[in-house]
Amino acid sequence: MEGINPLTTPQQRLLQNVLASHVSTDSALRTLWDEIRQTSSNNEYLGRDLNDTLCIINRSLKPAFGLEIRSVSLALSSGGDNGNDEDQDSDRPQLYHAIVNCQADKVSKAAGNPDMTKNPHELALFRLIIERLVEMSNDDDRGQEEEEEEENNNNDGSARKRNRSSRMGTGCQAALSDMAMINMRTELTGAHAGKLSIEQVQNMLELFVSQGWFVSAADPNGNGSREKTSTPNSSSRKKKKTRNLQLGPRAYLEFADFLRKAGMDQELLPQFLVHA
Repeated sequence: MEGINPLTTPQQRLLQNVLASHVSTDSALRTLWDEIRQTSSNNEYLGRDLNDTLCIINRSLKPAFGLEIRSVSLALSSGGDNGNDEDQDSDRPQLYHAIVNCQADKVSKAAGNPDMTKNPHELALFRLIIERLVEMSNDDDRGQEEEEEEENNNNDGSARKRNRSSRMGTGCQAALSDMAMINMRTELTGAHAGKLSIEQVQNMLELFVSQGWFVSAADPNGNGSREKTSTPNSSSRKKKKTRNLQLGPRAYLEFADFLRKAGMDQELLPQFLVHA
């Protein structure tokens, strides 16, 4: 295509890894960048650093396919089951990278996202789950503001401003158990009512977790993910793992507009980085 420079072999290797990983942490991608640089010949240009390489890739990827690599900074409340050792150390903000669809035409909207699902019933449930999580997060936020308001009655209001500032960019901190998400299939109405089975939703959630739309979240009581059996006498049965899930990096990168429409405070949306 005219005006689009072909990528070098090292740049293609990095792009292929981002595609295959769905979501990459910054440290993992920097490690890969170093490995590619060290194993590439001198005449195969990769980039000055990781950001420069991502910018070069985007200059070809966006005009050719309507896709680009974007990044988001998140402090996820890890449940210790996100497949990343970094997430288990603390809940400090980390940078995540993913390839997103930046087209807004009717075809793109109808398809949703090729990596997610083309099943309209699953997409309807996904949107319903997002709306519920945002609603829960807003309720928690209002409760915290009420506590701050009571505290501010005894001071000049600086505590409320300080607490509000500390929550900026934190995203949606609410979480739901995977069982609660499965049960939400019964809340679908219209053309989506009764169209999803338990097994279908279980498979949908596994897909969304594997691709970074949801991530495991810490249990509100501090228990994390847990194992349980259906009855006390079912020792011979396999224990079923239940998880608490929260919005993952790709939900913010792909669905930021929908999150705003669902009622998420603009100030609470995490910081986005575009490599251009």
